[in-house]
Amino acid sequence: MDINKISCQVKLPEVISQTSLFKLGWGTFVSISMSLAIAAPSFAQSAISLGRNFRSDPATLSGNGGGSISIARIAGIADNCRGFANTTPNHTITLTETFPLMDILVYTSNINDDPTMLVKGPNGIVICAADESGGRYPQVSRRLPKGKYEVWVGSKTINQSFPYTLSLSEIHQK
Repeated sequence: MDINKISCQVKLPEVISQTSLFKLGWGTFVSISMSLAIAAPSFAQSAISLGRNFRSDPATLSGNGGGSISIARIAGIADNCRGFANTTPNHTITLTETFPLMDILVYTSNINDDPTMLVKGPNGIVICAADESGGRYPQVSRRLPKGKYEVWVGSKTINQSFPYTLSLSEIHQK
């Protein structure tokens, strides 16, 4: 879990003044902050913003896939949407320009993992991919208009969790 990506606000009761907080010391404050960070759910998503000709290509993000919610339900359609994920997307990708070709590939280091992928974007774009879409891993390779895209990485088996890498490229990846 990346503690730098977690933020939370704690509203102290009015009886605790700033001076009494200072009397507690920084050790207490850090201890409270760490407790809150550890208690935070591990659904933290990563975000990336890309413009044309980005470097380094491919850009990669990592995470843990799988969950208990049907990807078809999250997508709002059943067409080729397989697997299970969390309700919160794993990644948010912002494309600052229209890409004539954006290749999105999910891969794992374990041959027994069976990832699936859902991409939801602007103007109602919904793309589902699984290994049936032509390769060993889910892959989408197409023109994508500028805008914000949410990506869910799922598993064909409910509640199966696994680490993965999401690879983004302006050229078709193998």
